Amino acid sequence: MAKRTQARTSKPGADSGSGPLDDRVRMLILCGPDNYLRTEKLHALRAAVEAKRGDVDVIHFDGQTAAPADVLDEARSLGLMQQYKIIVVEDADEFVKRGENRRSMERYAQNPAEDATLVLRSPTWNAGKLDQMVEAVGRVVRCEAPDPAQALAFCIQRCEKRYGCTIDRRAAALLVERLGTGLARLDAELSRLSLMTEKEGDEIDIDLVRRSIPLSREDKAWEVQDALLTGDPPAALGKVIELMTVSRHDPVPLFFSMIDLSRKVYAASRLLAEGRQDGSIARAARIWGENTGTVLAAARRMAPPAAAALMRDAIRAAQRPRQSLGTPELGIEILALRFVSELQPR
Repeated sequence: MAKRTQARTSKPGADSGSGPLDDRVRMLILCGPDNYLRTEKLHALRAAVEAKRGDVDVIHFDGQTAAPADVLDEARSLGLMQQYKIIVVEDADEFVKRGENRRSMERYAQNPAEDATLVLRSPTWNAGKLDQMVEAVGRVVRCEAPDPAQALAFCIQRCEKRYGCTIDRRAAALLVERLGTGLARLDAELSRLSLMTEKEGDEIDIDLVRRSIPLSREDKAWEVQDALLTGDPPAALGKVIELMTVSRHDPVPLFFSMIDLSRKVYAASRLLAEGRQDGSIARAARIWGENTGTVLAAARRMAPPAAAALMRDAIRAAQRPRQSLGTPELGIEILALRFVSELQPR
């Protein structure tokens, strides 16, 4: 059953396609796991078409149940007073798998309607011959989840353009660190944080993010990295003991957090030895968040062979309890001292 939606406009997000989304696009594949980008791209298409053609009729079909004849009849038939139409097939990957549906789409791509755009939208997509045929008359846009740097840039731009405020770069980095890179969740949180500023145009600072988005139990395991990076034995041991005895954390996430820190220090140390700049190192080694500068400072204090040995020791420490070679708690405490002996300021 098709359903019609009311007009809505929005600005496009980032994607891997190229070229404008407008009425010259006869067919469009919107695929990828990021639902926010898939939705934004559809809104961008509608906004561009409305700017040139006036009102647009948008019709949605459920790809799980729709018949190809119904979809194509809707695309080829004239709308009310020759109104431009955007026909959207949701869960399009399932749609094209059924029967002869893919071949029907391929035949349509050879001669698409002039006053309609047929959109195949799906979180998953198996590329094939249809993609090439669609690209000849339109676009294939892959809406992949952004990396942390792209998510951070999104937060900064979204605050300014949508919510009438600014966000401190450190606050944006912390927001991504605590919520992940899903743009829909970040956008919802930015909307909430913007309402918590005193007046329009105010800045969302890092203290507001800290107060508003507390660490989850799983996230607290990552606090051990900051303690280890201080190079201070009491601080490092105090943190691991607190997490294991007070918070009663499972040792496995703690080991994982420590191994991840050793990986970042080793990667940064090696790239520093190659003469790379800080920004390039952070991107290549996937170092982001509040402790980026501290990790790079620690890497400068370690030669690559020493950093590699630390990473090997962290991996072995995590394996030893599984081999009945000591308790996890003792292993974590010894590993913490191994870290601070290497990372303490000289």
